[in-house]
Amino acid sequence: MIAVSNLYARRAAFKLVNINFEAQQGSILTIVGPNGCGKTTLLECVAGLQKVEAGKITIKGVDVTSFPPEKRKVGYVPADYALFPNMTVQRNIRFALKKAGDMGSNELVKIARMLQIENLMDRNVESLSSGQRQRVALARALASKPNVLLLDEPCSALDPPTKEMFRTRIKDMLKDVIREISVPIIYTTHDLLEANVISDRIAVMDNGRLEQIGRADEVFENPNSKFVSEFLGYNVLEGNVVSIGAGRVSIRVGNVMLEAEGFESPLRGKVTVAIRPQDVILSTREEVIKPKWKKCRCNILKGTVEKMYMAGSIVRAIVNVDDVKLKVDVTSDWLEDSNIKVGDRVFAQIKASRVKILQDRMQEAYV
Repeated sequence: MIAVSNLYARRAAFKLVNINFEAQQGSILTIVGPNGCGKTTLLECVAGLQKVEAGKITIKGVDVTSFPPEKRKVGYVPADYALFPNMTVQRNIRFALKKAGDMGSNELVKIARMLQIENLMDRNVESLSSGQRQRVALARALASKPNVLLLDEPCSALDPPTKEMFRTRIKDMLKDVIREISVPIIYTTHDLLEANVISDRIAVMDNGRLEQIGRADEVFENPNSKFVSEFLGYNVLEGNVVSIGAGRVSIRVGNVMLEAEGFESPLRGKVTVAIRPQDVILSTREEVIKPKWKKCRCNILKGTVEKMYMAGSIVRAIVNVDDVKLKVDVTSDWLEDSNIKVGDRVFAQIKASRVKILQDRMQEAYV
């Protein structure tokens, strides 16, 4: 296990502030956040490449905060892979085996087979594709027999087709790693799809701080702040509480009235609400179209489709509801069946239970 406690670090004007997290043996913790938020700096602190001003880093019960990099038993794959281009694949990996104090060929063969690079061992690194270099960099990190494995944006150097292929097999590849050596893996990315595919737990980072950490499904389903909601792609709207009662809250957002439910504490004044694009259903009819929603409290908002564009494997529509813009995600098959197009008048349907009131503004709104 690795535990980071009350960590502070500084790089020029940038700071890491009060970082706290744990990653268990055989688990994958993914740190997500925009470029420049501090993901790489944090990994470098764990690896011993960046000085820590305060706090503690513990690996398998040992405080390694003051240890030099070579004493920490950390396998680190930086975003640029940091391979020796004038060496063969085999020599790159043996370099790490030598540092680990073991030049045995059995380990080399085992790692090469696991990462499917047996046929690359005698090739120079500079002749490899980006995807092949990535696997060689991972092999070298594993050859050092680490107690923690750090992967910094491993997809960032891949071309789009390779990146898409990598997403489909990375989880299995990392499961093979965990089965073999059962270490905690800390993985960074700004790609949410990638994070969702591989993660057991997710930490969302912004400007040197961890904003939220939890199980992947918990974080994606229940963002705890405006920043996290916006980063995860939610509709984030500012409004005012109009009325409360029986676990329901009525909120005015511009000229639009929304109902939320499931909140016990009384609220008043300004609040921030968040709605996932996939939780909005579009229809040309005003009545609730999902059978399961018939008995639920549902917001039905009349608007106009302003834009439609592909966003990965889904279609994103922008719907204008009385000057409140809503992002709505639908499948291309659904769009073809519904025949909804830009300029159409539609009804955006949102279950009241899927309208979230964010915690960072709830404190200000309590009576």
